[in-house]
Amino acid sequence: METNEIPIADPETEEEEIDIAPVEEIIKNLPDNSRGHLIPTLQKVQDVYRYLPAPAMELVMDFLNVTQAQIYGIISFYPQLRITEPGKYIIKLCYGTACFVKGAPIIGDKIHDRYHIRPGETDASKLFTLQTASCLGNCGAAPMALIGDDTHGNIDPEQTLDVLGEYKKDDAEAPATEEATV
Repeated sequence: METNEIPIADPETEEEEIDIAPVEEIIKNLPDNSRGHLIPTLQKVQDVYRYLPAPAMELVMDFLNVTQAQIYGIISFYPQLRITEPGKYIIKLCYGTACFVKGAPIIGDKIHDRYHIRPGETDASKLFTLQTASCLGNCGAAPMALIGDDTHGNIDPEQTLDVLGEYKKDDAEAPATEEATV
């Protein structure tokens, strides 16, 4: 999917099956249907699903009386809003000056070589999503990355895949549980 497309109401494709009850609850708790509630509503919806699924956005569009283009304008402006499901672990790789000079591009290349993803993409197993950041605010620990909720500083570019391998190993060792429907 190209970044300028938004997957809303395409009659040619199967619609995602999600539990829309949480979206209905979010909408029900809005004081009114003012467009001023659009961004906070999208954020709440994403908090539930980790991204903005098409059926959820349809409900928001209908209730707030906004167009698909208006929603996409917001989503494309705010990089934290996602229209595709991210991997289990979001890798935020710092590309600030200190991190860049100390090997961030090499780390990005190694991630691409192993997992076939570039910034904004998710690997085929849906384990990792790669993002870049202009600065993560810890230049003394350059190069650095956030992986999920964990901070990794002074990453040796040669050991990048070992670090990610630990997440993959931990994920494989996690007990198989039935995924809760959102």
